[in-house]
Amino acid sequence: MVLKAVESVLYQADADIEIIVVDDGSRDGSGREVKRHFPQVRLLKTSTTLGPGPARNLGARAASGRVLMFLDSDDTWLENHSRLLLQVMKDSGYPAAYGIAENFNRTGGPVFYIPEQADAPTGYVFEELLRWCFLVPSAFAVSKKAFFFAGGFDRGILGEDWLFFLKLAGNVPFAFVPEIITLRNLHRGSLCCRAFSASRAAALVNMLKQEAQKAQCSREMITRLENMLHITEKDGKKCRNVQEWYMILKGQGLA
Repeated sequence: MVLKAVESVLYQADADIEIIVVDDGSRDGSGREVKRHFPQVRLLKTSTTLGPGPARNLGARAASGRVLMFLDSDDTWLENHSRLLLQVMKDSGYPAAYGIAENFNRTGGPVFYIPEQADAPTGYVFEELLRWCFLVPSAFAVSKKAFFFAGGFDRGILGEDWLFFLKLAGNVPFAFVPEIITLRNLHRGSLCCRAFSASRAAALVNMLKQEAQKAQCSREMITRLENMLHITEKDGKKCRNVQEWYMILKGQGLA
């Protein structure tokens, strides 16, 4: 999968892209295969597993460009990915942008999209992000300056991206590309499945509530998050992955 991911970056219409691959403590020879197939790629290998957030931060610190884009190993970019994100950032003047990821559910569910709608929020989207995380790292771009001002991705293996997007949204506006730019796989080996548990989901909602309280959000928003926590603690054990958790919350009008 990681070879397909790197190949999709090389196929970008905008070819002037620096590629940094972070081999986060893999034991299956992935780093060696990347180097063998793509000698032009800069490979960073960690001595121990850092987790998705710190691994992305490591790659970001090593990057020389002014705009950062991310790609998880089991996702691929469509060939218009970088061009469309860079163009909407230029047109809007915003330092962050995202597009639509088409998600193939290999766990037995249907194809789904993040975000679901083609008129997703733009501008300052902090409160919208508190309702649910409607973007993924593999369909996202941000200026390096804004990325480090927000502090980079959080630690943890569930919701580290959501918490980062919230911190970023508290500082800068987001632009949106209303097109599919990324193909994403939800499979039994992906972190969205392996890392999901009701207790981790509940801990994440508690952190979201803390962010809402720090931002002095309305009582309505705090209550909404408290209701999310209640449903997660009550029904989260039924869920095998983040998407199933989302569908339960959506059914209750909470996502």
